[in-house]
Amino acid sequence: MRALVFGAGAIGSLLGGLLSIENEVTIVGRSSHVNAVNRQGLRMTGLTQRIAWPTATTVVPTGDFDIVFVTTKAYDTANAVDALRSLWRQSTFVTLQNGLGNAERIAEHADRVLAGTTSHGVTFVAPGEIHHAGVGEVTIGPWKSTTVDDAQAVAAALTAANLSAAVVSDMRRELWAKVVVNASINPLTAVLRRPNGALVDREDLRALLALVAHEAVAAANAAGIELDGDELAHRAADIAAKTAGNRSSMLQDIERGRRTEIDAITGELLRACRGRIDLPYVRTLDALVRGLERARLEAS
Repeated sequence: MRALVFGAGAIGSLLGGLLSIENEVTIVGRSSHVNAVNRQGLRMTGLTQRIAWPTATTVVPTGDFDIVFVTTKAYDTANAVDALRSLWRQSTFVTLQNGLGNAERIAEHADRVLAGTTSHGVTFVAPGEIHHAGVGEVTIGPWKSTTVDDAQAVAAALTAANLSAAVVSDMRRELWAKVVVNASINPLTAVLRRPNGALVDREDLRALLALVAHEAVAAANAAGIELDGDELAHRAADIAAKTAGNRSSMLQDIERGRRTEIDAITGELLRACRGRIDLPYVRTLDALVRGLERARLEAS
């Protein structure tokens, strides 16, 4: 498989690094990271320990790619799609991003789109190095002009690369389920400045995680997506435990004074309700993270 990974941050680098072992992979990222990978390889530590050598570049290369993985932050999706315009007609696009709306934005332009989610815990340590802190799940499914068979082919390649992937037919429901999990873990870890495992180490925080999950499910149900609150509260707690040592992407963004994906996660949940139901825990976390984000951005 010839694959392009656009957005070689933490998860994009893990994906590109592991796929490059058996496939022809090009990753697109920031210059400091690209230069380090080209000079010394992509160092992966933690649960994955090896050095990989994907082709690394700062611009979208010319050529044919079977698959284009989009792994940018949700707020960069529109810019990513525009940068990838030369591949809209020829490649199958796969989104593996946080939040809602990414698949829709990509499908506005690309001919063929698969949607996906991942809950692997990965930390960007430094240019050229990532830390695989927790094993999560990967799901892939058809979105626009693609089939379950198309998803199976990508899932097989990911599974062969030690990123075990499952195929689901209803990706809209799965994306909402992922947002429920993200909303339950990421804002809490960002506010507490603690890794994922802190949310399940204490009964009060575990209970808070469950309350947020149930509110998020209420938002999904209000949007016409039938989800089970108890099941997703359990899933969120299980993922937090399995990725206990990981510092969520939202926490990493706050610590580094960068913009977070809060709008694509809790922001989407609040918009889904449109004033019909109140989400006090989600609304409070949304305000707290936005406040932290503004403070850190202003300080930098």
